Amino acid sequence: MISFTGSADTGSAIMSAAAKNITKLNLELGGKAPAIVMADADIDLSVRAIKASRVINSGQVCNCAERVYVQRSVAAEFVDKLSAAMKATHYGDPLQDQSVEYGPLINEAGYRKVERLVGSALKAGATLETGGKRGEGEAGYYYQPTVLTNCKQEMDVIRQEIFGPVIPIVEVEDLDQAIAYANDSDYGLTSSIYTRDLNVALRACQEIRFGETYINRENFEAMQGFHAGWRKSGIGGADGKHGLYEFLQTHMVYMQRY
Repeated sequence: MISFTGSADTGSAIMSAAAKNITKLNLELGGKAPAIVMADADIDLSVRAIKASRVINSGQVCNCAERVYVQRSVAAEFVDKLSAAMKATHYGDPLQDQSVEYGPLINEAGYRKVERLVGSALKAGATLETGGKRGEGEAGYYYQPTVLTNCKQEMDVIRQEIFGPVIPIVEVEDLDQAIAYANDSDYGLTSSIYTRDLNVALRACQEIRFGETYINRENFEAMQGFHAGWRKSGIGGADGKHGLYEFLQTHMVYMQRY
């Protein structure tokens, strides 16, 4: 078996190469995790969780919250609080200051991708609430914690994996629209919803087509769970007993008694 964690493009190339020998694959690939914030959500909790999920490892984690769908009636409050939280994020060189929340992006290509996605969103009509440029006073590929509002579903920043400390926000009317937008993606790894209504949360779990859904918490899986993506987010999975089964083969023996 070949087990790989990385981009969808690289996973596709590995899958093509493995086809010749019919080799089993375990692919954990990209993500475009939606976070849905309903009108009845604990806004402070959702801000803390989404921010924590977005900036871990500079946003270079496949299960980071990559886009937010917030119900219109609470959008202003949510945007104000998330923008303030992101602006206050402490970033820098972790070798010099262990209190930083994130460090630089991996390389120039990673930095340029983030820069391109933010730039294209602004040209298409998005509003920059905070950030949007290279980290000040830092040598290296640092990008400021960034919040974009007035984003549209068709924008590249909503559809492509950002892999940086940038969170685009789309306002929605209701749960139906939020679920439809969440599912409108090539990826299907993690997702989250923030609500006080258990029925709403359970309906989202049934209708959101992602391998994982987090309710009122950040997008970090537990080792006893099963971390697995749908669609272009991969094949198979890891963690827990189901992840262990990925590395096993079943040999069935039939014995006739004399």
